[in-house]
Amino acid sequence: MTLESASTESANLQQQAEQYLIRGSYDKAASLYEQAIEAEPELKSHYWHLGLLLLLQGQEAEAQITWLMGMEDGEPEQVDLWAVELMQVLQTEAQRREALAEYSVAWAIRQHGREISPTNINNLLHLIDLTIKLENFTGEELTSFGIIDLLQSELLLEVEQELLLQVLQSVLDDAPLHPSTLEFATACVAHIKEPQNFIDILIPASIEIAHSAKQPNLAAGFLEVCLRLNTDDTKILQYLSAFYQNAGDYSKGIEIAKVYYSVSQTLPQKVYANHLLLRGLMGAGGYWKEACLALHLHKSLLLSLIEEQPKLPDLGTAVCLFNSTYFVPYFADEPINSRYIQNQVSRLCQNNVQTYAKEQARYCQKSVSSRTKPLKIGYVSHCFSRHSVGWLARWIFQHHDRDHFKINAYFINYKQINDPLQDWYVNQVDQAYKGGGKVRKLPNKFTRMRLIF
Repeated sequence: MTLESASTESANLQQQAEQYLIRGSYDKAASLYEQAIEAEPELKSHYWHLGLLLLLQGQEAEAQITWLMGMEDGEPEQVDLWAVELMQVLQTEAQRREALAEYSVAWAIRQHGREISPTNINNLLHLIDLTIKLENFTGEELTSFGIIDLLQSELLLEVEQELLLQVLQSVLDDAPLHPSTLEFATACVAHIKEPQNFIDILIPASIEIAHSAKQPNLAAGFLEVCLRLNTDDTKILQYLSAFYQNAGDYSKGIEIAKVYYSVSQTLPQKVYANHLLLRGLMGAGGYWKEACLALHLHKSLLLSLIEEQPKLPDLGTAVCLFNSTYFVPYFADEPINSRYIQNQVSRLCQNNVQTYAKEQARYCQKSVSSRTKPLKIGYVSHCFSRHSVGWLARWIFQHHDRDHFKINAYFINYKQINDPLQDWYVNQVDQAYKGGGKVRKLPNKFTRMRLIF
């Protein structure tokens, strides 16, 4: 047999074995590779594939012995190269299984890959992703697999960016409160090439942690990680100031609000930054003189906003500015002046909301005079719980005319903790929608709802 014909026969054998593998005939494929090893014992890929097929049949010890047999006669440099080849074989099959949603099989293959190459960061990240998909993730795996230590090491790692961000998102969704999750996010920073993609993942997650899980201090920790990538990001600073204040760390909340104001480039940003400063000063107490100065500036900013009537950059800005006049009545009983400012700012925000949500606005403006069915009224708030507004608003719900109105409540940042008043509201409405802090695509029934502005 010539070298060319032997090569052709080997290629045909591998192709046939691959077909058996795809069909699930592992024993037949393994038999072919056993024949191939007898014919070409020096060709190491036969050992790698045979070991894989034994692994798929549940013969883990035999698989490991087969791989070791393929490496036993090599020098250290050769063994390293062969380990890379073996990892490629295992990764290819693991990827095929992942595409088929055969996550248990893929996990087992990658777990053996971890034993062969414990510093292969991308294999470890895939393992975390598979563990989450199998609903076996506890958070401890980030440490026990050595991922955090590896990311923090000085080793030159070629981390797949899309995979890293995908796993970070999955970990935040599955175990946001586990201590290792913040450590993992922190360790990722050194390997991020597109900072905005990283920030876009952490900001919504921090909002969820701060409001739904009632852990504003932990949420602030995630945003501090974001600041390492962009110290002037106004959105990071905006939420970070609020979270520190919510956690009772007013000094940091005030400090961040001042930084937010200093880097703000637009009038709407300056208005909201100064609102957060006022919020911190009023919440902390003992800052009356500074608060009065901040209020003086705030009125000036609000009047400029009313005069300029700027087009707000996005829907989120419009929603935030609705509340920017909140502290004006706290300082003086001047309802004529304060109400004028509140009404004008609210009108500006409302106009922008209608611009950014045209379809919903048109629906809301339709006449309801010909309706014969009870009108549905939706209340949207994050205060349907142990909150001053929550206590005071009870009578609105308790004394509604149930013959003419159906009442829905949309809980923003629904608390995942015991809250009797929140439960009371759930029981008072015809339909309760329990939302989190994340912005999700709403189902059709949400887009058809009639909002009362």
